[in-house]
Amino acid sequence: MKNKRLVPWLMVLPVLALFLSMTIYPFAFMIWASFRHYDLSKGAETRFIGLANYFQIFSDSTAIESFKFTAKLLAIAVPIELMLGIGVAFLIRGVRGEKIIRSSLLVPMMVPAAVSGVAWKMLYNYAFGPVNWFLSLFGVPKISWLGDMNYAQLGIILIDIWQWTPFVFLMIYAGLQSVPQDLIDAARVDGADWGKVFLHVEFPLLRPLILVALVLRIIDCLKTFDIVFMTTWGGPGAATHTYSFYIYKVGISFGWNIGYASALSVLLLLVSMLLVNVVFRLVRMRQQLGFGGEER
Repeated sequence: MKNKRLVPWLMVLPVLALFLSMTIYPFAFMIWASFRHYDLSKGAETRFIGLANYFQIFSDSTAIESFKFTAKLLAIAVPIELMLGIGVAFLIRGVRGEKIIRSSLLVPMMVPAAVSGVAWKMLYNYAFGPVNWFLSLFGVPKISWLGDMNYAQLGIILIDIWQWTPFVFLMIYAGLQSVPQDLIDAARVDGADWGKVFLHVEFPLLRPLILVALVLRIIDCLKTFDIVFMTTWGGPGAATHTYSFYIYKVGISFGWNIGYASALSVLLLLVSMLLVNVVFRLVRMRQQLGFGGEER
């Protein structure tokens, strides 16, 4: 009997060991390293320095600029992606060639980050890029998309919108397919036009999906790394440093300062948790005040 009871645990053990080694251990190591002076460029020896790494973040101008640009990306790109994703999901529903349009819209999300980064770098090319050529048709002078601070930031934001709007679209489009047609037909029989059907029938049913899409995009946006790595490398200067990219530069690319990079990572985790909590609290507050409809 004892052997039979041990069999399930023995079968789960490899998965549990993998989970602990790939998630729990790195997380615990990150917390441990964030309180220590752990700079591999100056040797492998470490020493406890308390909160010094955390205090250094607030005096590090590059970290502050990275945080500002990440906040700008979050404040501009995510709302636009949500609005575009929802709008496109509603617009293509029932149109001729819906399946072809739907498949085409998902292409940006399926393109590997390395490929899309190289492609956009070519599109933004100052001398021969198609973007500048297209704008020149309207009399717009050539723009240094990757060389000017403001345009480089705009360029990264546009790439993020291009890459992740299909994700929001896919979630909302899938949700629309599950909306009971009986409810829509009943609303139309009662005289509701498409706007009222959307506001009072479809949108309340889609609200949980929209919330999930918002939370996932907040988390992903805070982790933005690949498009910066492949296009601007954080330049010009530190203009397009996202917070995640700066962590990479500090801990791996140039600095090898594992302690400071760990402190930056812990702060990113705390900010992510805080923002997600704020979103859920705002939704709960709206429901308590009677603006969110009935709980489903």
